[in-house]
Amino acid sequence: MAARFCSHCGSPLVANSSFCASCGAPVGGIPPPPAPPGTPPPLTFPAPPPYAPYPPYASAYPAAGGGPPPFGEADRNALSHVSLAAILGLVGAVLIIVVPLFTPLFAFTSASTVGSGTSVSLDLSGLFLLATTGAITLVFTVIELWFFRQAFGTLAVGDRRFSTPATLTLLALLALIIIVVAVVALVAVVYQAILCAGVGNTITSTCLNVGAALAMIAVVAIAAIVLLVGYIGLLIGIWRLGTRYGQGMFQAGAILLIFPLLGIVGLILILVAARSVRGKFDSTAYPMTFG
Repeated sequence: MAARFCSHCGSPLVANSSFCASCGAPVGGIPPPPAPPGTPPPLTFPAPPPYAPYPPYASAYPAAGGGPPPFGEADRNALSHVSLAAILGLVGAVLIIVVPLFTPLFAFTSASTVGSGTSVSLDLSGLFLLATTGAITLVFTVIELWFFRQAFGTLAVGDRRFSTPATLTLLALLALIIIVVAVVALVAVVYQAILCAGVGNTITSTCLNVGAALAMIAVVAIAAIVLLVGYIGLLIGIWRLGTRYGQGMFQAGAILLIFPLLGIVGLILILVAARSVRGKFDSTAYPMTFG
C-alpha cells in the first residue's frame, strides 16, 4: 500500500489515522481549521517579469527584436573590399587624368621637310599611349566594380538592403565588359572595311558589313543603359553603407561620384570612411553600435 502524506503539511500519515500526527489536520480531504488570529500569511513570491532587451539596442534596432546589431567578420571583409575598390578607382582616375595632361599635342604629330615643302603626318605613338592608358583604366574599373559587388554581396547575407545593390553592381560589371567587346568588334568591322576599300578611299557598302556594324552599335546602346542602371545601384549601395555604419562620408562620396570631375574626391571620402569604420572594429572586441 502506498504511503500517504498530509495534504496540509506534507508529513507522512500513520496508517488508519484520522488526523495528522504533525499538524493535527484531518485526513480525507477535510480542510484544515482556520489559522489562529495574528498568524502571518504564508509568503508568496511573484513570478519575475519577462526579460526586456537593452534599451539602446531595442530603440536602434526594432526590426531585429531589440538584439545586438549583426556586426562581425562579414563587416570586416566587406569594408576591406570597399577600401580596395576605392583604391583601384583612384588609381584608374589618376591615370586617365594625369597621362593626357603630360602628353602634349605635338606627341600626336610629326613634321618633316621635303623638296616641295613641309609634310605633317600623324604619329601613332601618342595614340597608343592613350589607348594603353584607357585599357589599364578599364581593367582597374572592372576590378573596382567586382570588389564593390563582393562587399555588397557579403553584407546582403545578414542585411537584405544590400541585395539589390549587389545585383545591380554585377549587372554594371557585365554591361561594361559587353560594351568593351562590342566596341572592339565594331572597330574590327571598320578596320576591315578600310583595308577593303584602301587607305584614303571611300568605303563602299560592298566593303562595310552594315548589318554587323548596326548590331554592334545596338549592343553598345543597350549595354550602356544597363550600365547606367547598375551604376545607380552602386551609388545606392554606397549610400546604405553610410546608413548601416552611421558614417556620413559614405553618403557624401556617393553623391560626389555622380559628377565625373568630383569622382576622385568621392572615392577618397569612401576610402577614409571604410578605413575609419574598420579601425573601430579592430580596436574593440565588444559589440559595436553605430549611429
